[in-house]
Amino acid sequence: MKKKAVVLLTITVLIEWILNYLWPSPWNIHALEMWLKLFVMTGILAITSLILVGLMHANTMGETKKNFVIRRIFLGAAALPFVVILVIVIGLCTGFQIFHADDYADILPVEEVDSVGMILSEDDSDSIALMDTASAKQLGDREIGSIQNFSAFNVSEDYIQLNVNGDAVKAAPLEYAGFFKWMKNKDSGATGYVTVSPTTMTADYVELPEGMKYIPSAYFSMDLNRHLHQQFPTLIFNNSHFEIDEEGNPWYISSVYTKTIGLFNGDVVTGAIITNPITGESQYFDLEDVPEWADDVVDGILICDLYNLSYKNKNGFWNGTFVGANTGCRQVTSIEYGEDDERESGADFGYIAQDGDIYIYTGVTSMAADSSNLGFIMANERTGECRYFQIPGANEQSAMNAAEGEVQQYSYLASFPTLINVDGELTYLGVLKDNAGLVKMYYTVNVKDYGKVVVASSREECISRYIDKMGLNPPQEVIDNLSGEIADSTDDGSSSAAETEAENVEFTIAVMQYADVEGNTWVYMGTENGIVYKAKFADNEMLLYAKTGDVIRGTIRDGKVTVKEVKTAESE
Repeated sequence: MKKKAVVLLTITVLIEWILNYLWPSPWNIHALEMWLKLFVMTGILAITSLILVGLMHANTMGETKKNFVIRRIFLGAAALPFVVILVIVIGLCTGFQIFHADDYADILPVEEVDSVGMILSEDDSDSIALMDTASAKQLGDREIGSIQNFSAFNVSEDYIQLNVNGDAVKAAPLEYAGFFKWMKNKDSGATGYVTVSPTTMTADYVELPEGMKYIPSAYFSMDLNRHLHQQFPTLIFNNSHFEIDEEGNPWYISSVYTKTIGLFNGDVVTGAIITNPITGESQYFDLEDVPEWADDVVDGILICDLYNLSYKNKNGFWNGTFVGANTGCRQVTSIEYGEDDERESGADFGYIAQDGDIYIYTGVTSMAADSSNLGFIMANERTGECRYFQIPGANEQSAMNAAEGEVQQYSYLASFPTLINVDGELTYLGVLKDNAGLVKMYYTVNVKDYGKVVVASSREECISRYIDKMGLNPPQEVIDNLSGEIADSTDDGSSSAAETEAENVEFTIAVMQYADVEGNTWVYMGTENGIVYKAKFADNEMLLYAKTGDVIRGTIRDGKVTVKEVKTAESE
């Protein structure tokens, strides 16, 4: 009996050790994965305990005090899976939104700002990453032929958006093509990575002087997930992905989470683990201490999920349900594709490289999910800082549909657009792709009026034609008659087009021209020092009686003049 018990317990311990090795999870009471693994492990122990109790009974062992205690220990072990299930159920219940509406409402701090000065202008549009992952993969796969021993590797499909030396770049590492390919090449490691430029639509393979060994596609102790759990057994982490620094060195970054609501809920990123995949060395950083070259610590999907969760609970739990009034409830843009479209429906966002970081842009609409946006959010993926701009207009779905309608004869598909500021006009900028996922054209759509659409074969041509269509540049005949520089935000023309603060302006009209653009009458007024001011006549009807020599007093914002007073030359 004792020998059988020893054998059974030894086998159980061995099975438990193998299970723990094959199923790495954090040893943290806030990790649901740990409790699920404990349920399986205690289940195995329960089976062993019941077998041992049965063997004791079969051997008709005397009911001594010692045997009584042993039986009770085994029966107690058999009950452990039910204790674990009880903890899981209670833990899940403690995180219900109905109990923590206020906590969920505050889970993502959002700064509401009036100015849209952070939104890039058309001059900075090269910093906008318009290429999606599918298109990047198409270009990246073309580079695999230049890789030595390429049959052992694939280019990962997990392209990550990065800001490298101020440029928007998508990058993906090589990964092992299978277990036997890993066995043959594990000592040398994955030999490099692929970068794709969303602005030039080109891909490059970067070969490393020393291969990456600790990566997600490796096995056993070289598997990155298992390797990190061995180094940081109590940390809850996810979103492990490949990045490169400003010198092109490879790293893997894993976001570290803290559960802030109940036992298992309220995921908030509080730090990151940065791993050298060549040596396997790792270091933990608090969120505020993460190196500036790191770009994706608080990923866009989590930001969108937290925003939806926060604004669903802003005015209490019941207000955000189908029986509530949904007062103040918002959600990020959700794109719905047709049944024949292979793209995945759901929340989406665009990327922009700015100030050394990657920001995501996405529209915000009401919970009714209509075709208009209440505004936009802009979030930093390194710090998690989120800003909201109250800018009503058409949503991204409407813009994408309008762009596809312009080229319906080609059956091109519109990508999710990004927001830019074109001379004061907020504009969607995106790409149109063919069925193979290659970029064929660019499109611009006015946010306030999605009927104003321009498509062109290049980004520069598209923006130029859009400026003409919107009447943001005077017609050629006006330019010929007004030899001067179009005023921007100040009378010296020095401020950027992205600046939106209205400024006082006063000037004397030296020459004046009217032009009709897209059904709107614009007034262009030149001064003696070569500055040309423009104003929309419908908004400044007092200009009807203005003439050369008159003094205009008013404000200028985003390059457009709002006239407050016209002082005639006689009165002056």
